[in-house]
Amino acid sequence: MTEDRSTPEDPQRPEGEPRFSFTDKRKVNPEDGTVRPTGDTPAAEGQGSSEPVDPIDVEAAKLYEQAAEGGQDGDSGASAPADAGRVAELEGRVTELSEQLKREQAEYVNSRRRIEASAEVSRESAVGRVLGALIPVLDDVELGRQHGDIAEGTPFHSIAQKLEEILGSHGLTRFGAVGEEFDPNLHEALMHEDADDVETAVISLVIQPGYSMNDRVLRPARVGTRGPA
Repeated sequence: MTEDRSTPEDPQRPEGEPRFSFTDKRKVNPEDGTVRPTGDTPAAEGQGSSEPVDPIDVEAAKLYEQAAEGGQDGDSGASAPADAGRVAELEGRVTELSEQLKREQAEYVNSRRRIEASAEVSRESAVGRVLGALIPVLDDVELGRQHGDIAEGTPFHSIAQKLEEILGSHGLTRFGAVGEEFDPNLHEALMHEDADDVETAVISLVIQPGYSMNDRVLRPARVGTRGPA
């Protein structure tokens, strides 16, 4: 409270009687507990003066802020279950994605195996077509041997031998010889001779040898057989 001895403006107050006015000097805002800066009160704004902050008010503001922070810390404890639930949700999501990754890896491995198997089949089919196209050449080579046109030690004999070795490295095999047991899966009988001295049909004549590639018959052997009627 301050004393004001200025000329009275109130006509009902006797002249010369001191006039009193009240100024809110509290440095702590009672509404939110914050410290008011100097000159924040209405009276100070009107007079344009600045007064020092009371240390007691500052301490009271600190205590108010500490109490407010304590309330916020209490609320953080309530959020702990929510955080735990979020962690559990994320762990479940990680497990789900890990299982999905394992399934996709297994599918990739199976798909790769199928592709490799299909590529191998395609490769063998292409090789088989090339070898099948060269079989007539091998027939001519065999006929040349039988007629003595490809004698051992001649250049043609060396060329024919290298050709057969190269084709053999790709799985080409010749089959069909006199005396072998007749197999309808490998041989094609073009003629037959009845004979009672054998229990099963055997090859008596090889007209054309057969060729196979890795157990795949490219051409059956064309033969003559003899055996039971």
